Amino acid sequence: MQNIITATYNGWTIAVHPESNMCSNFSFDITDPSGHNKHVSMGGDNEKRALERAKEMIDMEIALTRED
Repeated sequence: MQNIITATYNGWTIAVHPESNMCSNFSFDITDPSGHNKHVSMGGDNEKRALERAKEMIDMEIALTRED
């Protein structure tokens, strides 16, 4: 059974999964409030870093949306 860590950040949902891909051990999915999902297969070398990277990506997505 895989351990999946879930969190909510600024209204977005984050799901961190164990997944080995090149130099990364974890992947993550982010889902915006409208339900649009993005998968990042190289999320980080540990769960904490993958969660941090997901939050960074959400911050970037929000900033880009505000610019439009």
